[in-house]
Amino acid sequence: MKKVFVAILCFAVLFTGTAIAGSVVAMRGDGTVVFIDDQKEKIVDRVYTGGVGGSMGALTPDGKLLYVANTFNGQYTTSIIDVEKRTLIKNLPTGPRPAHAYVSPDGKLVGVAHKFSENGQIVIAIIDTYSNNVKHHITIDIENASFRGVLNPHSGWLRDCKHFLVPNWADNVVHVIDAYEGKEVARLQLEGNPHNFNVTSDSSELWVAVDAVEDAAGKKAGCGQLVIYDIPGILGSPPVTTPKTSFCLTLNPGEPKQGHHAAFTRDGKYAYATNVGGGKGTSINVFDVKTKKLVAHLTAGGKGVGHPFMSPDGKYVVVGQYGANILTFIDAKKHEVVKKLAIGEGKGVQWVAFTPDNKKAFVNNNGDDAVYVLDMKKLRVKNKIVTAEPGKFWKTQWHVTNGWYLVYEAVETYLK
Repeated sequence: MKKVFVAILCFAVLFTGTAIAGSVVAMRGDGTVVFIDDQKEKIVDRVYTGGVGGSMGALTPDGKLLYVANTFNGQYTTSIIDVEKRTLIKNLPTGPRPAHAYVSPDGKLVGVAHKFSENGQIVIAIIDTYSNNVKHHITIDIENASFRGVLNPHSGWLRDCKHFLVPNWADNVVHVIDAYEGKEVARLQLEGNPHNFNVTSDSSELWVAVDAVEDAAGKKAGCGQLVIYDIPGILGSPPVTTPKTSFCLTLNPGEPKQGHHAAFTRDGKYAYATNVGGGKGTSINVFDVKTKKLVAHLTAGGKGVGHPFMSPDGKYVVVGQYGANILTFIDAKKHEVVKKLAIGEGKGVQWVAFTPDNKKAFVNNNGDDAVYVLDMKKLRVKNKIVTAEPGKFWKTQWHVTNGWYLVYEAVETYLK
């Protein structure tokens, strides 16, 4: 009974926050955070963090705080911003090259994993949002000592607001962290690099998107996968770390094999999974969440499909691309492509922030150093907002968001 009560309490807190009116936050890799008025479609403020590579950010559910991971070489801090005052609170040391900060569903904690190791260990920081200090620094030995690449891209939370999920690409595992105790409680072994996480609405299953099955030398030799775990089993004692099932992505002939992100539709019935294919992939797979069966194999157009975003009304799945300037609009009920829309001229169209009324969407174009405004009724571009300052075009306009998310392709609470 106690576990059920905690889950309900955490969920209740999730949807009670309020925040400033009508803002979209655009993170730039040059250390600038840009605030855009979503009605006037104009920049209203900038915050300079002093960090570099701050391309990914996360808001608390009440919209009061923004956490930006500074990912560039040599960076060691996560920037904390007061959203209402539009000021930098501090640059908090968390570890070598913070990857992506994720706020817990109740807004009490922030989990930060790091792209680089330190002293042969993966570094995880848990931030207390009340004090904005590190509550726990957790270090875990890396078994594959010869690994020299990036350790992880995205982390995640279970819906209990307690357990933080951290990928480890050196060892192809997911570390399940008790964020309150500051310790690892389970470890999930995979066949390749775990990339992102989705949790079913009833907290029964964890879906892990894996880039590709690797051979003994660590080379991507097999398919991109979706691997599914039973969450009560993972959290049991002893933890059950064997997956319930796993399956490969279906691709077009000759398409490079490299999965990327997956996300559930708003009704929770379907999972959309993309194959980035080293910046050349075109396949989108649609799975029935209940039966685990493939129900559609779509071709996005462009190349390097990455992130499947869910519109607030549940009507569209909108997929961005790394190697092109195309947004692909898919009917979320029929699983059919309805439009392939060019966004600007540069490539790298990866993030979408919808207004809560579903009338507009704000989309980045990395190559153009800009955010584009879309008319969601007519599915057309209506405005361009250059976020780079004059003389500072670095092609670093990355993440755009306007609310709290468990998986950033589906914002749950908006800045209101």
